[in-house]
Order: sequence, then C-alpha cells, then structure tokens
Amino acid sequence: MDKNRYCHTGFKVVISSPISAEHFLHAKNLLTQTNFDVIKACKFHLLLLLITSQFVNAQHKNFKVPDSLKNKTIDHVIDRLDENEADEVLDSIYANTFLYKAKRANNADNLMRAYNVMMHKSPKDTWLQYCDTMLTVAARSQQNKLIGSAYLTRGIVYNSLKQQTKALDDYLLADNFISKTDDLYLRYKAKFSIALIKNNLGYYHEAISLLNECEVYFKENEPGLPHLRTLHALCLCYIKTKDYSKVANLIDIGYRESIDMEELKTIPYFKNVEGRNEFFKENYAVAIEKLQQSLPQLIKFEDFITVSSTYYFIGRSYWVLGEKEKAIPYLKKVDELFSQEKFIKDEVLEAYDLLAQYYEEKGNTTEQLKYLTGLLKAETFVSKNFRYLSENMHRQYDLKKIKDATEALKQELYFRDKLEIILGIVFLVICIVVGFIFCKQYQRRKLRKTKFKGVISHKDRTTTPMIATDKIVDGDLIIKPEIVESVSKKLEKFEESEMFLDKDFNLNKMAAFVDCNTRYTSRIICETRKKKYIEYVDDLRIDYIVDKLKNDSKYRNYTIKALTEEAGFKSPQKFKEAFVKATELTPLYFIRELKKQSANQV
Repeated sequence: MDKNRYCHTGFKVVISSPISAEHFLHAKNLLTQTNFDVIKACKFHLLLLLITSQFVNAQHKNFKVPDSLKNKTIDHVIDRLDENEADEVLDSIYANTFLYKAKRANNADNLMRAYNVMMHKSPKDTWLQYCDTMLTVAARSQQNKLIGSAYLTRGIVYNSLKQQTKALDDYLLADNFISKTDDLYLRYKAKFSIALIKNNLGYYHEAISLLNECEVYFKENEPGLPHLRTLHALCLCYIKTKDYSKVANLIDIGYRESIDMEELKTIPYFKNVEGRNEFFKENYAVAIEKLQQSLPQLIKFEDFITVSSTYYFIGRSYWVLGEKEKAIPYLKKVDELFSQEKFIKDEVLEAYDLLAQYYEEKGNTTEQLKYLTGLLKAETFVSKNFRYLSENMHRQYDLKKIKDATEALKQELYFRDKLEIILGIVFLVICIVVGFIFCKQYQRRKLRKTKFKGVISHKDRTTTPMIATDKIVDGDLIIKPEIVESVSKKLEKFEESEMFLDKDFNLNKMAAFVDCNTRYTSRIICETRKKKYIEYVDDLRIDYIVDKLKNDSKYRNYTIKALTEEAGFKSPQKFKEAFVKATELTPLYFIRELKKQSANQV
C-alpha cells in the first residue's frame, strides 16, 4: 500500500518559522558528520526515543485482533485499509490489526508503515510521538533507507507544525542517510522538501531546477499526489519568476491529472494558484473569482498559511479596482490569522500598510495606530525568524553538494586508472543484457500473440457457471440448496442482461436483484462462479467490451475513456487494470491487433 508513502500532510507548502544561528551551526554539524558519527548521534538519542515510543505502544496495548482477522495475512489487512476508509470503526480496526501483525512479524519496514498509517489516523498533537517511535524502529534496523525515511517524515511533520528549524535539521539528516541508498523515491522526496525551503527563501531558480527533476521522476514513477504537489510547487515558483504562461500550462495539467487520478482535494489548490497567477497578470476581477472559489475548501483543510495569503490577494485586488470597502474585511482577516496562529509570511505584510492608509483617510487614528503597530510586530517577526534561515540554509545544502561532488570526482579518477578493464567488463555486460532483453521481448511478444488468439477464440475468457454439489457453508450457517439454486438462476439472467454496465451497480443492488442478502449473495457467487463479487462483475464488463471490439469495428476507434464509460467502469485506470487482469493484454494492444487482423483479412 503506497497511499501513505508520500506522507506530506494536506497540500500545504513548506513554511518557515523561528530559527537561530546556533541551530544552523547544529544543522551544519549534522550535515558534515560521517555516517559513523551520525549513527553515534542516533544511538545518543535512542534512549529518549524508546521512552517516547512507550506512549505510542501504550495506546495500542489493549487492542485485540478480531477473530475474523487473526488468520489473515498482513497483505490482506493492508488491502482492506483502502477499502474501509469511509467507515471509521472498520478503518481503525484494520489499522490497529496492521500494527499488531507488523509487531508480531518483527519486520521493520512494515512496522514503520503501520505507525505511519496510525499517525495519519490520530490527532495531530500525537504525530511527533509517532515519528519518534518510527525513528526508534529505524535506528534498531540500522538500515540507511529506513532511518532516512523516518527523519524525512518527522521533518515534514515539523514543517506542518511551523517548527522549521527542527524540520531543516531532519531534512539534512535524512539527506545524509538517503544519499547512501539506491532508493530513488526517497532521494526525490528529500529533494522536493529542500526545494520547497529554497522557494520560501527566494531562491526560485534553484527551487525550479530541483522541482523539475522531481516532476520528471514523479510523473513516471509516482503519478497522483506526489506529482500533483510538485506541479503546484512549480506553479508557485514560476509566479515568482513571472513566467505566467508556464504557470497556466501546469495548472491545466494539474486539473486534468487531479480528475484522472481522482485526487479531487488538490483541485482547490490549483484553483487558488490560478487566481494568484491572474493577480500578477493584473486581471484582478478574474483573480478575485478564482481565489474566492478556492477559499471554502482551504478553510476546511485548515491551511491557514494559504488562507492568509488568499485573503490578502483578494483584498489587494479589490483595492486596485477602487473597491476599498470590499477590500478591508479581507485585509483584516490577515491580521486576525496572525493573532490566532502567531505566524505570518512577508508576502502579506502590505495588508497592514493598506489598512493603516485606509483609516488615515477616514481620520480614525485609533485604528490607524492599531494597524501600524500590527505592521511593526509582523515585520519584526519576519525579520527575526527568517534572517538566519535565509543566510545559512542555502549555503549548508550547497556545501553538501560540493562534498558529494568531490567524492564523485575521486571515484571518477579511480575508475579512469582502470578504464580498459572497466570498459571491457561494461561491454560484456551490455552484450549479455541486450541479448537477455531481446530474448525476453521475443518471448513476451510470442506470449501476447498466444493470449490474443485465446481471447479471440473465446477459449480463455469465460468460466462455465457451476452449481455447487456440496453444501455451501457461510460461517456457522448452511445455505439452503433451494436458495443457492434460485440465486444461481437469477445470476444467469443477470449475466444475460446489461445491468452490470451501470457504473454505480454494487453488491447491494445485486442482492436486491437476486432477492437475497448481501452475505449469501457474495458467498454463492464465490462458490458457483469461482470468483469474488468485484472480479465477477468486472469480468462481465470486460467480456462485454471484448465482444463489442471483436464484432463492431467502430468501438476500435473509441478512446480509453469512452470504452471505460461504455463498459461501466468508474475510471480509465480501473478499466485498464480489469482488462489486463482478465485478458493479460492491455486494451491498446488488443485493439491494435484487432485492426491488424482486419487489415490482413481485407
């Protein structure tokens, strides 16, 4: 299960908070330590982490695994986590069972994943305790990948809590460990986090360079939230560099991918960045519309940093349009959030200046003084809390890059001395790999041809319904034979109909159709069709669309999205997965071969 792998909280951009020169000296020391020294530092903190982990372990001490899950595999439990998100009670049971089984198996990787799942299902004020528990597990494993991942997760949590100093320390520690592994995902995750900090510091071009690398990797390997967050971060950077056309292009991609990947919570963020883009293009009326559309969801997500800047941009837009009375309530919201959250970014400071101007024009010296005082407090906060971060973080990260480059150069010189031997070995390896790839591709093409012929001849596609000769047992109950026979006959009618093409068709509707409860219906399908309910319906849909593609050439010109709708699937991704599972061929390959076959017949 990868849903929590990329464990940023919400869709918030990394923010900055109080930091001192001493903390940066600490960060520098962490960065320049050897791996041995860092391991020693981990051991130094291990006792504290073990104490902290007792809090988390105590929370789960009284949990008992339900009898129905005791003999289930850990993979079975992980799969059910995705299926029961809407039911908080079931979701909690599966999450706790995941943690219980991971502890019993003593598998560090699964144990960290389990604590990560539990963390995201717990109150935010307990997240750091879960992070420390994950660090304890990682430190015991002595695996660079797990230790780096644990520090990276805690750094992200610190960012969400506005503790940027500690977040930076953890990012640097994470990067130190992750750089010693071959895990590209973690490397790009760390690179993404550092890029966001560079963006906050004003190093926009450097941030863009890092984010572009992340975008290429995540697009290919981690589509969905990781890629969408990277697109959103690039939009913010390109706005700062005034490359508004690129922002517009990235927003369009973001909208489409949010819908295609069913990540609808990201849409308000792209709507918001679209409003900001229009603001800087001086299309203020459009900016107000887009920003206001995004605001309710951002408030619901409790992303007060983005909400604060949104209030400012709406107020500033009204101000420029000459509608100062409409601008003032939004500008006041900036001050209210600063008072509540004790945090503000420099891009919204002008709100105080505008408020002071407004009340000066009104002759209200009390309110004018209030907002001038507020401006002083806000500027003092920004100056105090961001100065050392801006002056030091950039240099610290680049010092590590120089160190890494030096080590790489030493390796290059070493290999240059052995060039002839290495080239000979490389050439031999390449020949072997190319030969192996050629053979595998030939075998794969041959296998796909065989599968295609099987589907065309209908030999591999259908399973003859079976009436169970033995009694069907469901728990402690035996399903009566007459019920089994009745349901089976109705299932045959169902298969002859096209009810399964309804994308909202579910087990409840099926039970109603066969006039039986959902439990018996599912059990009878499993026994007589030798498939689980979802696989049974998906196969009917695939059978239907395969038949249409074989016998009606117009369907071969349909897009995947159109075929998805025709077959009754909710998304192209689910359609493709079901098609491959049923036929062991992709839809595009199947259609291409059908077209070739038709052309040859002509």
